[in-house]
Amino acid sequence: MPSYKYRVLLDGGRIARGKILALNKSHAIESLKNENVQPIAIKRMKETSKRYKKIDYNKLKKAMVKQSRHKTSFANKVDLKNITFKQLKEIDLHPFSRVSHKDIISFVNDFYILKKSNFNNIQALESLIDSTENPVFKDAIEDVLIEVQSGERIYKAMEAYPKIFPLVFRNFVRVGEESGNLDVALLYARDYIESSFNLSKRVKGAIIPRVIQFIGIMGAMIAAVIIGVPILQTVYDMFDSTQEIPKATMWMLGFAKWFVGNWYYIIAFIVTVVVIVLIYRSTPRGRYNVDRLMLSNFLFGPLYRNIVVSRFFKAMLLNLKNGMRIQESLEVSKNVTTNYYFLSAIETGKANTLAGRSWIDPFREMKLFRPMISEMLKIGMRTDLSEMMDKVNVYLESEIEESLARFVKLLPEVAYIFVGTALIAFTLTVLVPVINVYMGGFIDIPT
Repeated sequence: MPSYKYRVLLDGGRIARGKILALNKSHAIESLKNENVQPIAIKRMKETSKRYKKIDYNKLKKAMVKQSRHKTSFANKVDLKNITFKQLKEIDLHPFSRVSHKDIISFVNDFYILKKSNFNNIQALESLIDSTENPVFKDAIEDVLIEVQSGERIYKAMEAYPKIFPLVFRNFVRVGEESGNLDVALLYARDYIESSFNLSKRVKGAIIPRVIQFIGIMGAMIAAVIIGVPILQTVYDMFDSTQEIPKATMWMLGFAKWFVGNWYYIIAFIVTVVVIVLIYRSTPRGRYNVDRLMLSNFLFGPLYRNIVVSRFFKAMLLNLKNGMRIQESLEVSKNVTTNYYFLSAIETGKANTLAGRSWIDPFREMKLFRPMISEMLKIGMRTDLSEMMDKVNVYLESEIEESLARFVKLLPEVAYIFVGTALIAFTLTVLVPVINVYMGGFIDIPT
C-alpha cells in the first residue's frame, strides 16, 4: 500500500510532518481531516522495498485488507504487532519475486494494443491487472490504477515505482498523455525497451560464459600448483633420491607451502583492496575517475562505451520524435546511464545549448564517440536531426557488434597467455623433476 509524506497545520499555527499509509492521495487527505488537522501538502513516497526481505509491512497490510475486504477502515483494524503465525502463513507476500524485462515488455505491448482498441486508461489498467501473473508487478499496477481512479495521471502514479517504471518510460507515458497520443508513445517505449533488452541479452550471452571459463581455468591452475607441488617432496623421498631439488622447484614449493599456511592473508588483502576501491568510488571524484576508467580501458572499454552511447542516442531519438527540444531531450535521456563521466558530458552539453553553443562538442572533446559521429550529428543539426540520429544508431549497432566480437576474441587470448605461462612453469618446476627422479637422472636439470 502506498506511503505518503504530509505536512499539516495544527492549532496555534504550528506545522507538523509525518507519514501515513493510504490507498490514494484522497484517502490520505480524508484520514488526516478525520483527525481534525488541516493538510497543507501531501506527496507520495517512492518505492523503497528491497527485492529480498522477510516481511514487507506495506504489502502485509494490503494483503490483509484484500482478505478482509474492508479497504476504507484498514488503519484501525490491522494490528501487525498481534498478528498470529496462522494469519502470516495465509498471506502470500512473494518476497523473492521480481519484475523482469519480459514482464515490462509484455505490459507495454498489451497496454499499446488496448489503447489502439480505444480502451480508456482505467479499463486498460483493469485488463492488464487480470492478465498479469507476476504478483509484484500486479501489486504495482493495482496501485497505479487506484491513483488513476482518483484523478491522477498515469505517469505520476508510476513515480512510486522507479525500479519497475524507469524515468525514460514514464516520460514516454507523460508525453503521450499530454499530447493525447498515448498509444504512439507506448509504441516508441516498447521499441526502446525491446532494443535495450536484446542488446543486454546479447552482451551477457557473449561475455559471461567466457569470463566463467577464464576464472575456472585460472582456479584449476592455482589448485594444481598448491596441491601438486608439495607432492614433489614426497616423490623425492619415495625414491631415496640424492639429487638436489632445483632452485625453481624449491621456490615453487615454498610458495605453495606459504599459500596453504597463509591463504587468509591473501583473502584479507583482496577484501581490503575491494573495500578501499568501493569507499573511493563512493566519493564524487572517485566515482568520476572509476567511471572514466570503465569507458577508456583497452579490454572492455570500447564495448561498454558504445553500449552507453547507443542507449543514450536511442532515448534521445525517441524523445525528439515525441516533440521535445534538444535541452529537454538531454535532460530526460541522461537517466539511461549512471556513469558519472558520461553524465558530465551531458550536463556540459545542456549548458552549451543555453549558451548558444553546440551540445555535441563535450562528447567529442571527452572522446566518448568517434569524430565521424560528431560530423554526422552536426550535419543533422543543419538538416533533420531525428533522421541523422537514426543513422547514427544503426552505425553504433555495427560498432557494438564489432566491439563485442573483438572482446570475445581477446578474452580467450588473455586466458591462454596466463594458462600457457602457468603450464610452462608447472612443467619445468614439477613434472620434469619428477620424471628425472623416476628415470634415474636421465634429464640434466641445473640446480
